[in-house]
Amino acid sequence: LHEHEPVEDQIVGPFTRTLERGGVILIPAFAVGRSQQVTLILRNLMNAGKLPEVPIHIDSPMAIDATSIYSNYLDQHNLDACVSEDGRSRLFPREVFFHKSVELSKELNRSKGPRIILSASGMMTAGRILHHLKHRLKDSNNLICVVGYQASGTRGRALLGGAKHIRIHGEDVPVRAQFMTINGLS
Repeated sequence: LHEHEPVEDQIVGPFTRTLERGGVILIPAFAVGRSQQVTLILRNLMNAGKLPEVPIHIDSPMAIDATSIYSNYLDQHNLDACVSEDGRSRLFPREVFFHKSVELSKELNRSKGPRIILSASGMMTAGRILHHLKHRLKDSNNLICVVGYQASGTRGRALLGGAKHIRIHGEDVPVRAQFMTINGLS
């Protein structure tokens, strides 16, 4: 069941507070469709002055490839006007950085906030998101924002259930970061 509050309204308050305190917003997102959808929502909020301009990092080779495909077809008439009317910048905000290589991904864990990181996998079962969680969960200034369904038995579902520790790469990582779910995207 989804709340009826618009997605943008769910984002503004918690994201603004996190960014103002210098935190990192970590968004475990599905690589195809959801990463691009969330990026478009963030761009709209930044353009409207509802969120501060901060770097956005897309850290998923598959999401980057899917984003490239979207970018190649923005001039096609079969896309919604809200995606293509302003050209590429509507879908890909200023200050968007693509981290395809392992080295670029690792650099993100040395980066301080404020910033937003979108990384796969969306249910936090595997992939680069695990490394980011390992580095970001321990800090109460950070925010983990779930934007999709979390199946039973996944780290995402454990976080939804209020887990105080999450096991990642054989290590119990304390959950001190703020946590929220965006309803209405899944």
